Amino acid sequence: MGWLAGLWDYKVRVRRRLEGLLGDAAGRAAGDHHARRPPRPCGITIHTGTGCSMGCVYCYVPDMGFPMRPRPYPLSPLEMAYALAVNPYVLPRATLAAYGSVTEPFQPETRDRAVAYIREVYRWLGLPSQVSTKALLDKQLARELLGAEPRLSVLVSVSSLGEWARRLEPGAPPAEERILAAGEAARMGLRVALFLRPIIPGVTDRQFEAIVRLAGEAGLRYIVPGMLRVTPGILSRLRAAGVPLGAIEARLPRRPRGPRDQVPLRGGDLKARLRRIAGEYGLEVLPAACSHNVIAHGEYCRACRLGPCGDPGAARPVEPGDVQELLDAAGVRARVLRVGGEGIVVRARGGDARRARILLEAAARLPVRIAG
Repeated sequence: MGWLAGLWDYKVRVRRRLEGLLGDAAGRAAGDHHARRPPRPCGITIHTGTGCSMGCVYCYVPDMGFPMRPRPYPLSPLEMAYALAVNPYVLPRATLAAYGSVTEPFQPETRDRAVAYIREVYRWLGLPSQVSTKALLDKQLARELLGAEPRLSVLVSVSSLGEWARRLEPGAPPAEERILAAGEAARMGLRVALFLRPIIPGVTDRQFEAIVRLAGEAGLRYIVPGMLRVTPGILSRLRAAGVPLGAIEARLPRRPRGPRDQVPLRGGDLKARLRRIAGEYGLEVLPAACSHNVIAHGEYCRACRLGPCGDPGAARPVEPGDVQELLDAAGVRARVLRVGGEGIVVRARGGDARRARILLEAAARLPVRIAG
């Protein structure tokens, strides 16, 4: 058995063992959306809770219909590991995992559950994991995270400093303290990057140099930028907070079409300016959040146009027979046509094409092209 098919064999063994430990609870976990939802480009998003008390003005979570009262996610840590083990799109030791997409994972109500999820998912499935947070990475939390996942990628989120941060993120710790605590956690061994998101035109871009300088002084090496996404509600809340909307609206490719329609702003020029400033202070701006996950875990990926990312020396050889063996083991009706410098070419249709692409990009870290 090749190493790619070995990942699926390991998945099957983990699933069976967890079924034995969970008993009747396995059925509840298998019915959860984590057991069937395909990964996003940054990985499979894992919800540690619902709701958030930080009240960030630009947050899109309330527009998605989530209640804002913080509560831990109902699955136990073992149930979460099992849900991911039965997910047909998830490969152990390969699929990237991302915590913190719809909540603050380390608010008091969800902190213990978040750490336990990270620990058990890594213990059972070995997913290279990343967490994004606005919490202070105090020494106790840093030690817990290091014990849960030694190479965990941690993104500390900041959108502005000083008065703007207090207006835009009223329930979050001061942004300056977040950055300094991130530096302390990095010195303890955590792999930490600054998550400069969202970049709010007219606010964040005017503080680029101050933010980058503080991050560099704190000892951080990487910055992951992300542009603001707006809904009608976010635009209204930003206006109420005193943010001039002219610079934002000038970068809208279109108006939001409904209350849940999130429209990302254009910002290539802002990211280019950020790269120039970061370079002056010795920091590297990464193209995406998953880039830091790949780097933190000592891996290499060239699956998408934003790469390559990570260490080329970590690339593993991929043979056509091994690719086919993985697809067959996973029950994907697809035929491998070729594997080469341009990536992997597979013939498949419909849902099989989707599964083939997701599984192979995660496992082989190569671009995948589907031939109909």
